Amino acid sequence: MPLYRYSTTDIQPLMPTTLASEQIREREDLQRLLMGRIDAIGDDLLVIADEYSLFQDSRRRIDILAIDRGGNLVVIELKRTEDGGHMELQALRYAAMVSTVTFDHLVEAFSDARSMTLTEARAVILEWLDEPLDELPNHVRIILVSANFSTEITSTVLWLNENYSMDISCFRIVAYKLDTEVLLDLQQIIPLPEAKDFQIQQRQKGAAAAVVRASGRDFTRYDLTLDGEFFPHLSKQAAIKLAIQRTHASGVSVDEIRAVIEPGRWLAVHPSPGESVTDAFIREFPTRSPSHLWFDLGVVEDGVSWVIPRLGGTNTEPMLDALKIAAGEMLVLQWARAETDSLSQDG
Repeated sequence: MPLYRYSTTDIQPLMPTTLASEQIREREDLQRLLMGRIDAIGDDLLVIADEYSLFQDSRRRIDILAIDRGGNLVVIELKRTEDGGHMELQALRYAAMVSTVTFDHLVEAFSDARSMTLTEARAVILEWLDEPLDELPNHVRIILVSANFSTEITSTVLWLNENYSMDISCFRIVAYKLDTEVLLDLQQIIPLPEAKDFQIQQRQKGAAAAVVRASGRDFTRYDLTLDGEFFPHLSKQAAIKLAIQRTHASGVSVDEIRAVIEPGRWLAVHPSPGESVTDAFIREFPTRSPSHLWFDLGVVEDGVSWVIPRLGGTNTEPMLDALKIAAGEMLVLQWARAETDSLSQDG
């Protein structure tokens, strides 16, 4: 379907062109630009590296390797051809290859790609995730981006998604000419955007139910209302973190909050001018692991920045109740289990 240029007197179809004829290359152009605008294909993606290979002597390299907020690795493959070639088979091979990647290896790859220390890389990834992970899940997502896709590719993708619960998305990128400019129309064609959320919810519901049955783990979500502002469907950690931040911001002192929330687990950090909380923590607590800590809690008093573990778990509801009492009249804090969650066990 063409794009149209609108005016008050007419709508004129734009002239379609091709990526090849516009000399738009795969790696030097598409891959480079998409690295800087990865939200064009997903706002839940953190780019780990480009031209990634698990094996040093391998000639096969993933165009872009990313991770989503659930901790799933995402293999992104790009083609400028009009049929996509055999990119779905190539991506499947890559997905199998990275399914064995450990969290520590991922941190190393991110550290090398971003030229940062391992500690910094680990902190960035952990902050990106909705929940901290000891290890990466086995599930690997695939995103295919091409000028077009053959019927063989689309049929294969639909079959894999439907019958094997795979998560493969296809984005078609079409070029148009507008005077001297080249416009790119990037659209998701599989799964259709209007069906994607439903499919993801169904897949997550089934996976969560299986985990609960196998391990008894609790995935309860919470709705928070803070001075009339509604925050729906928060994870346990997100609910506790937000409640602590807003309680302190309302005027409740750190000592009052610590008195009711894990008092022995709060760590006082004293950053020097220009020093990050993370770096100050490493300097002051050299024997402590920086994993699974909130360095961005933002609770600061008298030049002291407070760092605590990522609280939640089975104590989520007692901690929310304790914060509600500590806030008193300073903050109207209300919470409830999210109605959409039917898998919770004991909170």
